[in-house]
Amino acid sequence: MFMQGSIRRVVLVALPLCFGAAVPVHAAKTTDADLERRFNDTVRPFVKTYCIGCHGGSTPVASFDLQQFTTLQSVVRGHAHWALVLEKITSKEMPPAEAKQPSDAVRQRIINWMGEVGRNEARKHAGDPGEVLARRLSNAEYNNTIRDLTGVDLRPAREFPVDPANQAGFDNSAESLIMSPGLMDKYLQAARNVADHMVLKPNGFDFAPHPMLVETDREKYSVQRIVNFYDSQPTDFAEYFQAAWRFKHRAALGKPRATLAAIAADSKVSPKYLPMVWQALEETREDVGPLAKLQAMWRELPAPKGNQPDLARAGTIQMRDFVRKIRRHTAKLITSPTAPGLNGNSQPMIHWRNSQIAATHRDFDPTALRVEGEPPAADIIVTRGPTFGGGEAQALKKAVAEYIKERQEDPDLVVPAGQRAKYEAAFARFSSVFPDKFALRERGRFYPIDALDEGRFLSAGLHNVMGYFRDDVTLIDLILDEKGKKELDTLWEEFEFISEYTVKTHLQFVFNGGGGGRGINVPRPTFAEATTEKTIFRYRDEYLLRTAEANNPVIAQAIRDFFGSVNSSIRWVEHARVAAEPKHLEALLKFAARAYRRPIEQDEREEILAYYRELRDKSNLSHEEAMRASIVSLLVSPDFCYRIDMTETRPAASSLNAKMAAAVPTKPLSPYALASRLSYFLWSSMPDDELFARAAAGDLTKPAVLAAQV
Repeated sequence: MFMQGSIRRVVLVALPLCFGAAVPVHAAKTTDADLERRFNDTVRPFVKTYCIGCHGGSTPVASFDLQQFTTLQSVVRGHAHWALVLEKITSKEMPPAEAKQPSDAVRQRIINWMGEVGRNEARKHAGDPGEVLARRLSNAEYNNTIRDLTGVDLRPAREFPVDPANQAGFDNSAESLIMSPGLMDKYLQAARNVADHMVLKPNGFDFAPHPMLVETDREKYSVQRIVNFYDSQPTDFAEYFQAAWRFKHRAALGKPRATLAAIAADSKVSPKYLPMVWQALEETREDVGPLAKLQAMWRELPAPKGNQPDLARAGTIQMRDFVRKIRRHTAKLITSPTAPGLNGNSQPMIHWRNSQIAATHRDFDPTALRVEGEPPAADIIVTRGPTFGGGEAQALKKAVAEYIKERQEDPDLVVPAGQRAKYEAAFARFSSVFPDKFALRERGRFYPIDALDEGRFLSAGLHNVMGYFRDDVTLIDLILDEKGKKELDTLWEEFEFISEYTVKTHLQFVFNGGGGGRGINVPRPTFAEATTEKTIFRYRDEYLLRTAEANNPVIAQAIRDFFGSVNSSIRWVEHARVAAEPKHLEALLKFAARAYRRPIEQDEREEILAYYRELRDKSNLSHEEAMRASIVSLLVSPDFCYRIDMTETRPAASSLNAKMAAAVPTKPLSPYALASRLSYFLWSSMPDDELFARAAAGDLTKPAVLAAQV
């Protein structure tokens, strides 16, 4: 059951206020034994003589019974009563005027004793604000805790009512942060919304910036992570030219001992690729071809005359643009082979074409060169991508014509008569260092024409199916270190695990015409049968049979590779999902510990796992559904929704905190935490600037400070 805050005036705060006002601050320290002796020798006789007559017996006046206080500790526990006694004795309101009166000396001895009791208690509990009440997280704390817990700034508390403030204007006190049934409903809905963002991975789970409930959500999350990785890599040629220039002129730039690796780190480029660029620019000398022109541009860059690290920026950008133009016009143009009964845009052939493109980013197309005296090359086939409607076909035709025109009119592709071999070798060396692509983040149906069909990130370029294809071998070979390669491999594995894109693409292949009709003699499988190894290889064998007459080993191998890749990917996901379930449950337990902000105990582990199993066995939920429901249960638990702070000397006294007290070591409160725990009556009596100044100095529980506020 949730605990509600209430106003508590704890002993260590109240005693100095009650007993210390009229006593010198720097009085000598006393002990419990001394105070107990003086209580028996002086205070009890005083009470018996002047007070018990009215405030004792079976019907004490104002129900104010003083004969119950027989020890020092009973006085400490009843400090509220004794605060009133002190007030009345000090003002001489008591004993009443008509009653017997003590002498001023006797009266002062009682006042002094009360003050010393307060100081003694404050000394014993210095730094301890007393019992700390459990309270729900404030809206700001809830949002921040969810952000830290999930890694995503979801801000679910935006749907909560504004936190009420206590009488002093603070909105983080137990007195005001209560939990109503209506608010509990909002906490439950917030927990469900957070759980909707959960995404299961092979080794645990994470949270996405958006809900992860449908196929498009899963694909968007996975694709964007890979695209972001590609975009974050240092693949701008201009940055490498700039880094190489800084290395060349390192002495003039004030770093005479800098190494290439140090320059790479300072310029935030790949230390793996920069030496290749440096060698191409400085350590080889080309006579012809694009690298010779690039080296000439390199030599024309201005030399710095002092600390001018960006002096060559404009020149390096021109060099980059030159490289990009040459590589665009000399990229390998690969089209799929065809055979009777086999469309070049079928999935096996598109898969083959994509594989060839990925393998040739560091190659060049010799037919792009125009040798003087030689006849022009045959018509260039740029792409055979399928089109939708006449309008798109015309737009593609125009874009292809413009690309061919650019390529045919590029003066840097002109070769003198009789020198084709020499120039081809020069272009090959240039292309090996400067690829046309490091990674393909976007691929339409008409690649390399990118003016149409935009926005298909990581796409395989299929006709009307959103399949995916990985093309980043060049990035791995030239830019990434082992850590980066491992991270990228993990992203692609998680993409397959999260979205099962191979399964979905294959089902489209089977049920949307790619695998049925047009001579395919495979009986139409059921949905469950479609992804089995038997069915996949049955389609493979039928495709091989259909294309056998073509006697084309390239086509035969492409078909084997395609269906083999599909089967291995689907089998991997099946095994990975089974192996991941216990890892997800272990991650759930770790999540619980982080949510509770403390280690969880064995009985709690068993309770969390038992709830998950009940959801699976009795409620027939899937593994993912049960995981989401388990997360909801953790996020509405009092252990998460409530804040339970520790003091230096003891934990807060509450059943809710019993397990935490045993698991978490106590520690002093910070000045801010201390200030936020003090009772509101102290806040209301102290100016804000003084309150926080004293809190920062750690003085809020010192008797002298508290006495000064009365």
